[in-house]
Amino acid sequence: MVMHQAVGIVMALGRLPAHQARSVLTEVSQRADISPLRIAGLLTAWTSCGELNLGIRMALDEAIRSQRHATRPTGPAAD
Repeated sequence: MVMHQAVGIVMALGRLPAHQARSVLTEVSQRADISPLRIAGLLTAWTSCGELNLGIRMALDEAIRSQRHATRPTGPAAD
């Protein structure tokens, strides 16, 4: 349940589809060396208390930017 909530939070925060939001959670988990379930718990707590560790917040922002960049077209559109 917590993972689903965290995916929803990342989807809303990053304006990402669910599969990319899950990738963000995985990336943040790896960068912070914290389990994905623990990251999910911290994110869901953040929505109610308004506090999130700065390192995790920075990793979250970077992972969201990375996922957004991954979806942008890199060249001219094909006809």
